[in-house]
Amino acid sequence: MKTLFFLSVAGALIGAPAWSAPCEPGSLASYIAMGTAGCTLGSLTVSGFSYQAQARGGAAKITADQIKVSPLLAPTGSYGLQFSAPWDVQSGQAQASGIGYRVLSPSASQAVQQVRLDGTGFKAGLFASAAVNEYLATMTTTSTLEIYLKCTETCSSQTSDMANFTPAVPMLVVLDRVQLQSKQGEAALPSFADWFVVCLACV
Repeated sequence: MKTLFFLSVAGALIGAPAWSAPCEPGSLASYIAMGTAGCTLGSLTVSGFSYQAQARGGAAKITADQIKVSPLLAPTGSYGLQFSAPWDVQSGQAQASGIGYRVLSPSASQAVQQVRLDGTGFKAGLFASAAVNEYLATMTTTSTLEIYLKCTETCSSQTSDMANFTPAVPMLVVLDRVQLQSKQGEAALPSFADWFVVCLACV
């Protein structure tokens, strides 16, 4: 899956929309319906949303209508998208969601200098895990970020991860892969956020 994702980067980054309306809270299904026009997130344009889901062991397969998307605009040159859904599995279950989209900046002065992946409120029982893996691709580089709560005899967690781009990049393809699985107990992940920083000096 990652190989196909990175091979498609060149095609996905061609053809920036001429104009987009501001991003508003909605479902992932409504963001997918925007197509290549997308919407404006601060000084950036996000577009070309896609979605895939899997589930096993009796877990519910999360639909694009169930995922809520909220634009996040900080006054410090940071713009984000928060994804919230009822990601939750019980013993013997697994669940996965793949959310893809592209990010375009209007000029070199507004290019993305840093990407941050944040999440809180994860739950995981014994031998259970909840994680988000984020794959980032430009025309020349690839990066992987991860946030998680993973439990075996003990639990380990990471609620934030980031990647810096030098020089800053005007185009990105993003793939967020949400994965929950449990051998015993509950695993849950209420939401996570993708942040795009266009001015590190302002943060």
